[in-house]
Amino acid sequence: MGEIEIFNILGIKYFDKDFQKCSYTELVEAPVFAISGVSEADATDLKKALKVKSVGDLATNKYVQIAQALTAFSDISTEVLDKKFESKEFKKLRKQPVSAISGISERSGKLLKKTLGIDTIEELAGNKYVKIAQITVTMAALESIL
Repeated sequence: MGEIEIFNILGIKYFDKDFQKCSYTELVEAPVFAISGVSEADATDLKKALKVKSVGDLATNKYVQIAQALTAFSDISTEVLDKKFESKEFKKLRKQPVSAISGISERSGKLLKKTLGIDTIEELAGNKYVKIAQITVTMAALESIL
């Protein structure tokens, strides 16, 4: 299977029909509801909760990146910290509500729960729609190389 075919398969699988013929570069700029499973109402709520308008906005959102960094650090904290500084608090942090991140209000947290089923920092970090958006941004960068 060629590189272009892989690009097309990914687009068909993860984006609504109206957006399946778009390039990845175009998909990065597309509204977040272009992702299969994200409705226009969900997109409105995401805009309110995280100021997200496009697929690219979701992929690069600072709160998403903070959640991913906190979750990744909690995964490796016992490997990178001296024993006297190790703490189970890092593991507990990832289980905290998304509103524990400065800048995400409780109201925004409720919108994220309603929209994407996200309760915790860990769930924001690993959300499938976030991952689709991030893969799309990566594929758009590859489009110009391949």
